Amino acid sequence: MRFVVLIAFLYSFLCSVKAQEGYAYYKQRVEAYKTFAGKGSNVANPEVLNDAKALNDSLLRARHYDLTADLFLTIGRLHQQLGRMSNAEFFYKEGLQRGRKYKDSLWVAAAWDRLGDFYALEERSFLSLDCYFKALQLRETYDPSRKSISDTYNGIARSYLQTGALATAADYLEKSLKLKKELNDTLRLGIISTLYGDIYRQQGNYALSEKYYLKDVPKRLQQNNYEGLTISYLGLAQNYQDWGKYKDAETYYLKALQTAETIKRQRNIGLILLKLGALYKANGQSDRAKAVFRRAIETCTAVDSRIYQLNAYRNLYTMYKDDGNLPKALEYLELYATVQDSASRESLNMKIEDYKAAFELNEREKEIIQLDSENKQGKQLRNILIGGILLLLISLIFVVASFRSRNKALKSLNQEQENTKALLREKEQLLEHLQQTNLQLIHSEKMASIGVMTAGIAHELNNPVSSIHASVEALRMDYKDLMPLFERLVQLQQNPETSAAILEELKILVNDIDMGYLSGELQTLMKTIINGSQRTSDIIQGLKTFSRDTGDEFLPYRVEEGLETALTLLHHKLKNKIRIEKSFQFNGVIQCQASKINQVFLNILDNAIQSLDEEGSIFIETKASAGSCLITIRDTGSGMDVTTKNKIFEPFFTTKEVGKGTGLGLAISYAIVQQHRGNIAVDSAPGEGATFTITLPAA
Repeated sequence: MRFVVLIAFLYSFLCSVKAQEGYAYYKQRVEAYKTFAGKGSNVANPEVLNDAKALNDSLLRARHYDLTADLFLTIGRLHQQLGRMSNAEFFYKEGLQRGRKYKDSLWVAAAWDRLGDFYALEERSFLSLDCYFKALQLRETYDPSRKSISDTYNGIARSYLQTGALATAADYLEKSLKLKKELNDTLRLGIISTLYGDIYRQQGNYALSEKYYLKDVPKRLQQNNYEGLTISYLGLAQNYQDWGKYKDAETYYLKALQTAETIKRQRNIGLILLKLGALYKANGQSDRAKAVFRRAIETCTAVDSRIYQLNAYRNLYTMYKDDGNLPKALEYLELYATVQDSASRESLNMKIEDYKAAFELNEREKEIIQLDSENKQGKQLRNILIGGILLLLISLIFVVASFRSRNKALKSLNQEQENTKALLREKEQLLEHLQQTNLQLIHSEKMASIGVMTAGIAHELNNPVSSIHASVEALRMDYKDLMPLFERLVQLQQNPETSAAILEELKILVNDIDMGYLSGELQTLMKTIINGSQRTSDIIQGLKTFSRDTGDEFLPYRVEEGLETALTLLHHKLKNKIRIEKSFQFNGVIQCQASKINQVFLNILDNAIQSLDEEGSIFIETKASAGSCLITIRDTGSGMDVTTKNKIFEPFFTTKEVGKGTGLGLAISYAIVQQHRGNIAVDSAPGEGATFTITLPAA
């Protein structure tokens, strides 16, 4: 009998050792998947996800339910990296539910944080806040080291940022930073820097925001942390775009796109493409914008990003509509309507698929429990009955929960549709605001041109004013010479009886004055004053004509008068070494916004003068041509190469030194002429000068 007991004990001990070895093996594999999914350099791979699911089935068969909780969260993260957001949400929730049964409170807090991060990524801000505050309550209660609390503070700050509560977000970041300093904790400081960058960007403090975004880029590059680099680059791009530095914004959008593609984060790729397309669209780079939006549609179609897909379709629709390509615009409008209609149904189907996956998981667990129970002969009947009752109850609860969740999902979908409509209205208002901003930019460039000419105009005004002043001084001296003569004449008029004596004095005075010279001098001085006054009047009138804003109304306009006005304002730059040759043959009227066309003439003539380097000729010709007014402005300057000629009308392109040109003058001129249904072209070669040809519809 003792021998049998000893044998049973040894068998039990060996089984326990074997079970412990199996558990250690599975735990090691689960930790390996967790490490892989948590790295910022891992490439999203469906095969890794399938292997993780296979490991999960093995864990269920081995009844290591505590390990399945960790693996469920890892599977959720792998789904998220592949852009399968609905599946990711399901596995995060399922992992959290399992962890509540088998894990401690700090593990549950970390799971709540993970789910909060997911909802924050989806910009479901209030759900994320709910998760973070549940995590915070557990951490404050059960974490004596307090190290994990700062991560939850960061998540709360991120969610408040999404709701626009910048002050509250800053308070939680301060709490996080203060706690890390107290604990001498230097881990994950990059998240805090990025969030500060987001706050300062939304506050309009772009220089400080740039500093915080760039702070951790070197470290993330060194660590090949592509996820972190994507976040930093995207933040920098948005900051530069808000700042008005569009070239830098384009550079960092492309960097963000490159890092996201390196690790195949498809959902991030879709978001970056939309923002890059919007940048190109705002800058008038229509072809680039369309190409980027089309690629965004391809990317977003492959993942759960219907909102991004709708955004791309709407942008393509508006761009083709603005281009006048109505068939193409209608095509994208129909696609937009189809996706919008199917998005609601697709979301509901995704919910049903989630429930189906949960049911299949329960079915697999049922099969494992049933097979295990069948191997136990003594308890077979009882286990079958208990298992059947439990499964029946679970199924009943699942059906009731599914019904309630479906109703809730329908309400949520209706709310999302309302939000989508509100977002569309907001985008239309933004487009209107961009149009107003474009008009303000044109007027600002015009006033900047006047500012640049102010010193020269002041000098130009000083010449006639000085001549008037000098002539008046000479007149006063002549008047002083004639004053005795005038006084004797007054005495003669008042006392005729003394006329003989006064006449004698008048003869003496007249003999002392050279009346012929004095008469000629007076005529010369009067002519100088009249010419100086007329020149001053011409300059002031030209300046008033150029600076006046005639609004959006199209009024009759004489092209030759506009060219003469521009030449008057630029006269001080000619310096008597630049010849102006005019051939005005149009002598007609066009309908236009006069102030804007004046700005076009001033910009092109000013560029021609600068290209001559103070010596040369400018030829200006106007003539009628096929119902249009043709204006040709040719200079004998240095000319330009093919590359410069192809970019001359692009915004911010300039060949001038830094600080001497904005690169907007010709771009704005091009936009103004296009707005008037006209055309502007340039013909040039190195050493052969440049010829600008402007065609405007005649009235």
